[in-house]
Amino acid sequence: MRGKTGRYVLASACVLAVGVPSVAIGFGEGRVMRMGERNPSQNGTRALGAETQIIADTATYGTRQSNKRVGDGGGAIYGCRSNPGTEPCIRSNNLQGGRAFEFVTKGSEAGRIELGDAGGAPFTTNATGVATGLNADRVDGREAADFAAAGDLLFAVVDDKQALGPKRGAVGAALADGAKNTVAVTFDRDVKDCSYSVSPSGTAAAEPPSLAVAPAGDAKTVLVDRPDDSDDGDDANDPALVGFHLQVVC
Repeated sequence: MRGKTGRYVLASACVLAVGVPSVAIGFGEGRVMRMGERNPSQNGTRALGAETQIIADTATYGTRQSNKRVGDGGGAIYGCRSNPGTEPCIRSNNLQGGRAFEFVTKGSEAGRIELGDAGGAPFTTNATGVATGLNADRVDGREAADFAAAGDLLFAVVDDKQALGPKRGAVGAALADGAKNTVAVTFDRDVKDCSYSVSPSGTAAAEPPSLAVAPAGDAKTVLVDRPDDSDDGDDANDPALVGFHLQVVC
């Protein structure tokens, strides 16, 4: 009897040794995942102490998660408690040159980014290229239509002898009316429906030149009428000719 009892005790010990994982493994490590339950335990204080790795070698996807319920219910949710500068809750790392992520929906909104600090940046990037199809509706609170394109801003710097200096879009400047000191500035495009502004160059005390509209029949020319007293009969006291800066915004 003692011999049989001893064999039973030894067999029971072997079963326990095989069926109960070693404490060194940690709680839940090495166990089979239970579907429809919290893993590794219903006790929220018990959690795995090591990564659970799912490694595949397949031409499609390593894992697939889907919720077949129509109308309500997501596919997956991931949570973490990382501090800034540490691991993100989700990281997608393509070790080759393809895409690291892709979002697809049949709806009109592909996703949403919410911040605890609404004044923070929704995301950052080291990329400097143009994002094809990305339309920034507002910049610093302004609509895109509030900003003029570089090609819409024309200017000409003309000296007191009608010589053309720095310019954008201007192709020439010439004295149009010597008696009235009027200068014609010609541009490489139609400017008849644009707005004009002019300021004198030189001393701050110079009398600002007045601006006349583009002459009829020449939509590419703007007339700048500089101050003169040519009609008072006292040519000796006529004001000196001034250079000017002309800006045209279309």
